[in-house]
Amino acid sequence: MATTLSVGIIGCGKIAHADHVPNLLNVKGVSIDALHDVSPKQMNLLNNAFDLNATCYKTLDALLSASLDAVVICTPNSFHYPQTMSALKAGLHVLCDKPMAATTAECTRMIAAARKADKILHINQTLHYWPVFIALPKLVAAGKIGKVQHIRCLRFHSTSPDVGWSPGAKWFVSSAYDGGIVLDIGVHMADVMKWIGGPVTEVFAITDTRAPKIDVADNTRALMRFENGATGVLELSWTAASNSGLLEVYGEKGTLRMGFAPDGQIELIKQTCRSPEPSISHPKPPKSSPTSQQAFVDAVHGKAPSRTPGELGREAVALCEAILKSGEQRRYVKVKRFE
Repeated sequence: MATTLSVGIIGCGKIAHADHVPNLLNVKGVSIDALHDVSPKQMNLLNNAFDLNATCYKTLDALLSASLDAVVICTPNSFHYPQTMSALKAGLHVLCDKPMAATTAECTRMIAAARKADKILHINQTLHYWPVFIALPKLVAAGKIGKVQHIRCLRFHSTSPDVGWSPGAKWFVSSAYDGGIVLDIGVHMADVMKWIGGPVTEVFAITDTRAPKIDVADNTRALMRFENGATGVLELSWTAASNSGLLEVYGEKGTLRMGFAPDGQIELIKQTCRSPEPSISHPKPPKSSPTSQQAFVDAVHGKAPSRTPGELGREAVALCEAILKSGEQRRYVKVKRFE
């Protein structure tokens, strides 16, 4: 492989503008040489916004036939599986945005295809590259709060992504594109809860559609049972009166929480029945972390394994799959485990 990694971008919408392209341009030895989108306008906007001078391809097959080393898949959810499979078949490394796919069966086939092609399959589970989230499981592993008993995660938004994040991108709220709040936000936050608390064995969920003229869940409450006996509650909404986010981890010896303080810092709280005044400290997260895109490039060059390979992406999808199934059937659902 040449020193410079030649990359193609598949899908030129908001996530390409806001995350993938700017972060790739900050990685040494990367050249964005090709773009593909069903909209020529979107390709031109991305090309011009970052002065890429990339070749715009009208079809996916044309881009995959170009002399590239890797692709980044930034398309709506329903395209992640077929486009990843096509790219791997073409002999390219793949950075696929989250969710990896809509089902664990698709994820499994993607992993097998990457192994067969001997290519990197890296999933953009971005919170694994945010210092504040990296710190939480490390603090738990270090015994700062003792054995975890309960995790609560809340992400409430006043609008769905097609209104607030990427105006007009209706695929976020369309079942035809595997949209909905569970695969959009739940795939991040359920993954973080598992990262902190360990494997989840079963889920009971309530999923609702409260906004008009959409056919996917935009509100979810999911109760989780962890393998170690702990419990968790995941609360998600796109129809709240305000935007809120918090994460609480309750242990036998203390509590970790973030989202309450104005600057989003971590709080470590110690309190006993004999000590009415809590002791609050603020553990410092790592000062920096490589971006998901830097980690992908490092994995391609063999410098370090991916932190978020297909296997991790599949486990995040397995949690979402269980939440959605439970919401439909109103019963506890076992979370799939993989060897």
